[in-house]
Amino acid sequence: MSKKNAIGNLVDEVLDGTNLDLRVDGFQLEEFLETREVRINCNVHHNKTGEKVTIEGRGVGLVDAFFQGIIGIYSKEFSSLETIRFNDLEVKASIDKSRQGSLSDSMAEVILAVANSDGKIFLFSHQSQSITGSCMSAVLRAAEFFANTERAVISVYRALEHARESGRNDSINRYTRQLATLVEATSYSEVIDRIRKESLELKP
Repeated sequence: MSKKNAIGNLVDEVLDGTNLDLRVDGFQLEEFLETREVRINCNVHHNKTGEKVTIEGRGVGLVDAFFQGIIGIYSKEFSSLETIRFNDLEVKASIDKSRQGSLSDSMAEVILAVANSDGKIFLFSHQSQSITGSCMSAVLRAAEFFANTERAVISVYRALEHARESGRNDSINRYTRQLATLVEATSYSEVIDRIRKESLELKP
């Protein structure tokens, strides 16, 4: 199991079904080739609650525009999203999965490499017959991963503080190990920085 998957499983355990889990329903896209500006209006829904959200963004290219829209909505709650950086984007065609002789309906896989504030790289991918749709889904998965990990860190930290107040050594050891795992994936925020210093004595 990869480190990212192990962290994701721990996040799922900690958040217990309350994860941010978004799916793209549809979108409208405008691209101005001379200025390279892209404007996007995207409808998404929460896969667990059904809540619908419209994400609007502008940027240089599709990925930038969509991510700026996500930042505009979610960065107040998940401040670490503002410090992640896109490191690489790769598109692979799976022509063996085409159903047409022209291969024009081939599946495409988008692989997005994202760096947290410590420079650690995490990969996110999505495969479909729409390169645009897969790009957006990969960006969503990256944003969800860092947002959910930030929430999990805060939740485990609060549990650790309670265990310390109660003198529960077994729980203290367990929550400290969980924090040590989770902070490997989180990106910088004032909350995460304080938790690192107070609980793990790690350098920011």
